[in-house]
Amino acid sequence: MKIWIVHAFTDRVFTGNPAAVVPLERWLPDAVLQAIATENKLSETAFVAPTGLRGNYQLRWFTPTTEVPICGHATLAAGAMILSELDPSLEVVVFDTHAGVLVVRTTPEGYTLDLPRKQRSPWTPPDDVALALGVDEIFDAFVGEYANVVLENEAAVVNLKPDIAALNTIIRGPRQGILVVSAPADEGKPYDFVQRFFAPGAGVDEDPVTGSAFADTAPYWCDRFDLESVVGSQASRRGGFVRAIQTLSSVRLLGQVAVYLRGERPKRRHRHNWGRSVVMQRGRDIFRAIGVKLCQRAETPRRRSSGSYGRGLRFESLESRQMLALTGELIGIPTWVEVGPRPTADGQAAKTLSGGTGKRAASAKDDRGSIRIVSNPSSRAI
Repeated sequence: MKIWIVHAFTDRVFTGNPAAVVPLERWLPDAVLQAIATENKLSETAFVAPTGLRGNYQLRWFTPTTEVPICGHATLAAGAMILSELDPSLEVVVFDTHAGVLVVRTTPEGYTLDLPRKQRSPWTPPDDVALALGVDEIFDAFVGEYANVVLENEAAVVNLKPDIAALNTIIRGPRQGILVVSAPADEGKPYDFVQRFFAPGAGVDEDPVTGSAFADTAPYWCDRFDLESVVGSQASRRGGFVRAIQTLSSVRLLGQVAVYLRGERPKRRHRHNWGRSVVMQRGRDIFRAIGVKLCQRAETPRRRSSGSYGRGLRFESLESRQMLALTGELIGIPTWVEVGPRPTADGQAAKTLSGGTGKRAASAKDDRGSIRIVSNPSSRAI
């Protein structure tokens, strides 16, 4: 399983909004998808799976706590990874999502993302909203994909210190516990408006740069400034900029991405070998730590009658039986140790020492003693 961590709506790492992108061959159970997103600890993890049509994928988004119906920056990140790394011959990728069909295109300036444009409705927020935000007055409010409030100026948005727990309780729709706050930019700034996005209802106190929120605010500020396109800045700690163009049915966002990390989780080759490899690695680390020298080669794994697999470690010298008896305790899981026959001065094999519940080794072909560490065949802990 491959994974990318991508910083969206920025041209450099450590800014913009980070998202994990995980391409799948087929869908995993929802509980596994949620566990991966929780482990990533990012605002969004995007999972993509092919539909069978070239350039067409299914897409789902998970925060560390729940699945969400739409996410702009993770969609841009997923599209960018498909267009740049998974299938660079494509120029357009189409995603089937809970929010409908979303399209990402590659351009000379970066990537474009088409998001649905929700109809804007007036909203009169309760007085508790201003109190939770810590402001004296709200100048305008409306509902689109999210609840939106408009403040007087940029400083009012930048200096907000909201009561997140209160917002999670007060904001009841259209998305529980999610609020967008925006204001016009100061004169001379290279952007037209500024916004912040609070989403405790989705498990994210404040999102760094939110594409789906720009799909709400960009049409509002286009209408207010009588412009066809606007540039918005999200005043989070990481920060980011988005150029948005409104159409009759969608909002087209233009942004860039920066890849922070590429990774791959190795496949589990055999159900028996997974735990054994853990035992072996921990055994190697422990013996190296206590100064036992390992030879360069290891024994070939052999099949045991119980169905388990053992992997051998060879040492340049054998330590005392007491050290061997401590091996299982040091490793911390049920193990047993085989000590191979060690030749005496007259060429006769010495008696085999055995620790735990292990059997005696049977081979005396090597002129050095050998120690075999494997999981206890009678234990199913691994």
